[in-house]
Amino acid sequence: MGLKQVQRMTDMRINNIKLKDKFLLLFIICVLVPLISTNGFLVSNMIASENTDGKRELENLADRVEYDIATQISNIISVADYFYTDIRVSDFLEEKYESGAAYYDAYLKLMESNVVQNFKSAETVENVMICTDNDTITNGTFFVKQENVRNSDWYQAFMQSGRQRLFYAFFEDGDNSEGYLDGGRHIVLIQKLDYFGGDDIMLLDVDYQKLFGTIRMAEQDIAVYDAQKTLFSNTEAQAEGTEFAPKPVFDDHDIFLERTLENYGAQWKVHLSRNYYDVRRLMKDNTTSLLLLYGFNLILPTILMAVMFQSFKRRMYALNENMVQVREGVYEEISQAGDVQLSVQRMPAGTDELGNMIQTYNLMIRKIKELIEIDFKNREKQQNLEISRKQAELAALQSQINPHFMFNALESIRMHSILKNETETAKILESFAVLMRKNIQWNKDFVTIAEEMDNVSRYLQIQKYRFGDRLTYTVNVQKECETFEIPKFIIITFVENACVHGIEDSLTGGEVMVFVSEDETYLYFEIMDSGSGMNEEDLVALKAKIEYADISDIQKAPKSIGILNSVVRMRQYYGSDVVIDVNSTKDEGTEICVRIPKKISS
Repeated sequence: MGLKQVQRMTDMRINNIKLKDKFLLLFIICVLVPLISTNGFLVSNMIASENTDGKRELENLADRVEYDIATQISNIISVADYFYTDIRVSDFLEEKYESGAAYYDAYLKLMESNVVQNFKSAETVENVMICTDNDTITNGTFFVKQENVRNSDWYQAFMQSGRQRLFYAFFEDGDNSEGYLDGGRHIVLIQKLDYFGGDDIMLLDVDYQKLFGTIRMAEQDIAVYDAQKTLFSNTEAQAEGTEFAPKPVFDDHDIFLERTLENYGAQWKVHLSRNYYDVRRLMKDNTTSLLLLYGFNLILPTILMAVMFQSFKRRMYALNENMVQVREGVYEEISQAGDVQLSVQRMPAGTDELGNMIQTYNLMIRKIKELIEIDFKNREKQQNLEISRKQAELAALQSQINPHFMFNALESIRMHSILKNETETAKILESFAVLMRKNIQWNKDFVTIAEEMDNVSRYLQIQKYRFGDRLTYTVNVQKECETFEIPKFIIITFVENACVHGIEDSLTGGEVMVFVSEDETYLYFEIMDSGSGMNEEDLVALKAKIEYADISDIQKAPKSIGILNSVVRMRQYYGSDVVIDVNSTKDEGTEICVRIPKKISS
């Protein structure tokens, strides 16, 4: 096969493609595919870069959180060391006081010492409690006898640990410590005061909010937890009067980082996380840039190709339409053809090759009309009169034929199709015959929803046969709805509207979806299509027709009365309980929602 033969075959195939399909193919290959591939690659890289930055941001935040917690703990240890190494505290605890007055004098002196003043100036420590076995010391703000707290959880945990110092987190309900600790969450440092001997124990109650101040202000999700519970989390309300939450469970899809903090017997884990950066967030954060990008890459080429296509389409369609009319014996210049109106005042034919063809065609038509106008016009009038008279006679005869004859004829054709294995044609004929039979049987106006949806499915099968792959459809009925009765053919008219005005007007076809559902009072019918949709003006007009529809509108309308007929019939049966909502977007589709009561209005 030579190069010229290949070129000839290629030209033949291309020449058989319609003009609009050629432009569409050109748009897809030269604009849409490069746009999707390049922009997809760009978006993918931007998302990956953002996620990498997010990981680095978590690492920096983790360092800061770890440093801040370590600093706060260091301050707590400093306060503890003051008490631990101060001889005055040791002497106060070892002294046996002969009277309450002597104890009170010693207590006041201790409170004025710099060790206590240092504690009061420390922002991280809320309270100090020293537990002693000295019977001459009275329970109070700073000092408590050990026998009063031996049953508390924190005391038992410290004694079992065998450590000199222990950080411990617990919830105090107010009973175990006999009221010497406030109820709520506590994170404490417990330490033996044995620097100068003795068995006294000191408890430093840490400022819960101050310890985790950095975490509370962070934008990322942070949780600090140990083996059993969550100590602090900035994603949940942290009420100090409530129990600690259980150990958290984290989502696998998040970007996360985890650090372990060892603090004097307490092992805390800091978990930092943030959501993956996805396309939705990318579009939100870069709206202006993406709009500019798509504007240059998609909108401008699309507008240019659309303008060029319209330039070809309007003139070619007008030329083709008039050529068809010539085959039918109608000779009209393009300037008067159809809706195009290529007159000098409205749209010049142009001076390009297509414009020259239109001008030559008009010249040819004028020559032909000059030659045959008188004779042809007279004969055409006579023929049209004769044809009209015969058609009227035939219509009168056909109106007298029993409709069952048509059903029998359709059945004969269907059986013939089955015998020839033309199952698809047979199935369509069967659906058409059933719809015709039900259409003329108006002895009852109500059918079950199951019967109505069977009619809808048959109608969609016929439309599928017509549109082929351009049409897909879905009919979904809630099982409980099938036995309810509704007026006949009130839903199929909306489906017809979706096919005729939605799918037929769309270059690429679309999908028709019908859903039926219920609640305690109402039945709901949703008819959606992804076809050509309506502009705002047509949508407002349709809503107005539905809102104010009555029988006079049906009598006046020359066509497209299906929806109005259904609206009027539904309102006759259900009154004001009928609600019809229509939403549509140009080139995206139409959605109609019909709500009727389960019972007819009295």
